[in-house]
Amino acid sequence: MKKRLLGIVICAVMVAALFAGCGGAPAAPAPAAPAENAPAESAPAPAESGPAPSIGITIQSLENAYWAGVFAEVENLLREKGWQYTIVDCKDNSGTQISQIENFISAGVDVIMIHASDPHAVEDVAKQARDAGIKVMCWDDKMTNTDINWVLDNTALGYEIGSAAANFINEHYSEDNKAEVAVINYPQLPILLERENGILAALAEISTDKYTVVAQQPAVDAATALSHMETILQANPNVKIVCSIGAGGDIGANQAFMAMTNGNIPDDMGIFSADATEQQLQAILDGEASRVSVGFEGSNKRTAAAVVDLYAKLYEGVDFPERDIIRPLLPIDRNNAETYLADFR
Repeated sequence: MKKRLLGIVICAVMVAALFAGCGGAPAAPAPAAPAENAPAESAPAPAESGPAPSIGITIQSLENAYWAGVFAEVENLLREKGWQYTIVDCKDNSGTQISQIENFISAGVDVIMIHASDPHAVEDVAKQARDAGIKVMCWDDKMTNTDINWVLDNTALGYEIGSAAANFINEHYSEDNKAEVAVINYPQLPILLERENGILAALAEISTDKYTVVAQQPAVDAATALSHMETILQANPNVKIVCSIGAGGDIGANQAFMAMTNGNIPDDMGIFSADATEQQLQAILDGEASRVSVGFEGSNKRTAAAVVDLYAKLYEGVDFPERDIIRPLLPIDRNNAETYLADFR
């Protein structure tokens, strides 16, 4: 395994190179950064500890509530471990992400983690990293030029979301009183299209003739979802069920429903989603429109601990039996939300 001493001079070069990329200021909570477009950067480990492992992390977008929350925790753990690290986002721009990875290679990091804007676009530069002796991990996509891919079965995840919504619909609606459903999707990304297809499959199988999908709008951040949801409600004021592929859609739709009802959420109104961020779990416990969110490890802290453990294993040269590591699915509702919300406190 390639080990390099990254002292103050090399660390400064890395920061300067990446500053030209895109590491925009994320929505709170987010990894601490000194200014917009500046990457989150660790302090050097004490000299007596020896060379610190180094990792470069490039994320699709830190404006997304889920990614911002998880990588705030990842940064805390890496700082505690004394690792050198740089965390940047690419604003969903593949060209920027390629440049970021090239900068990581030039800086001689030990591990690179990619949350790809377009996994096909970064395959070649990922190969360059591995050819240089750097361990490469992809989060969310089954890439080829990686050591491991940490992935979800997104169709199964969507089916879990859709199942929760369908069971709620069966409880509150009928063939004579159909639920009007809005889907907050993001078909631009293949994995999120898979998630949406899983949602629609579960609705069709479990609720059959008790619902109608009246709107499908793309959003991964809360502000966009809120704007789309307000438009949806203007055209379809009877929409009471929302299925979202992620936290942003859930949070934005919940804000729209809370405003529309003056905070008096009726029993037959509900949002069903993924990611299980702190804001989502609190909304579930507070009796707002959010009803179920399918998480993975259970909370930002648990997810961060799991991914940092993978970084360490990559650095240590652990052999993984399979390149693709499938993450678990964990539906969270009022019955278990308090357990996982406690991790945020």
